[in-house]
Amino acid sequence: MYKIKLFFATVLLLLAGVLPASAQFGDIFNGINKGREIHNATQEWTPEQEEAVGRASAAKMIHVFGLYDNPAMTHYVNLVGDTVAQFGTRPLQYHFAILDTEIVNAFAMPGGYVFITRGSLANISNESELAGVLAHEVAHVDGRHLEKIIRDKKLTGIAVQTGAEVGASQAGGIAGFAAGMVDQYAAQAITAALTQNYGPDKERDADKAGTEFAAKAGYDPAGLRNFLAMLAAAASDPANKRVTNMLNGKTHPPLKERVSKLTDLSATYPAGGQVLEKRYQQNVNFQAGSTTASAATPATTTTAKKSTKKPASR
Repeated sequence: MYKIKLFFATVLLLLAGVLPASAQFGDIFNGINKGREIHNATQEWTPEQEEAVGRASAAKMIHVFGLYDNPAMTHYVNLVGDTVAQFGTRPLQYHFAILDTEIVNAFAMPGGYVFITRGSLANISNESELAGVLAHEVAHVDGRHLEKIIRDKKLTGIAVQTGAEVGASQAGGIAGFAAGMVDQYAAQAITAALTQNYGPDKERDADKAGTEFAAKAGYDPAGLRNFLAMLAAAASDPANKRVTNMLNGKTHPPLKERVSKLTDLSATYPAGGQVLEKRYQQNVNFQAGSTTASAATPATTTTAKKSTKKPASR
């Protein structure tokens, strides 16, 4: 009888508005949804999700810059990229392409989509430098750096989301992504890449891992270091600001600092890595096979030390 009375008393309280039941139950359900959303935001993307975001990001990047139409050079970049990418820790199918801009930069999208600019290729002196730059971008993908940035932003957004927004984000999509989230994540990836918003820690990690990938592939481990040293020297000339400022942004460690750390790191590897200057000059030819763009303008007249190593065959 006591339980029955208690039940009716509770009903009367609810009807009288003393207990805002709908609000209370709504808070409970919203809390559950928010907990699910937090859980999802802390989980690594599935291969399908990563591929979807990477493909959409790559399409946006190509829309911004366009591709440099030189099949032979693109094939060569892919050969070098695949050579260093095989030493990553995750089994991804990488895709390498040349962006049609004189800006000196390279970009890595989730899912293994890596871009290097023709401006970079015009300023690289040998294959070991190309391998170092591509390996650095592979390391960003391998470490899920952009994905982590996007997931961190998602967690930050959850803190200010309404219950309705959280609930809506549970809808279908690519293997669990809500409708429209792939494009949203792709836009965030492009923004982070173009503003170099990886942060100093992720850049240092990519420098270290990229140097390791290149060294394991048989290249001179100082390749990335030498390229960054050239950029550091070039960036001191105001005339080069346009083509070099994106690699020396506020969210990057200073180039001189990176060069110093890479100098120490390169010294820990055995000597004898391949430089392959001659092979690089043979394959990076802006006058052959291009139908849409002219040769990029070098950012500096500084030339790398000539290699005396005999080019290896592929």
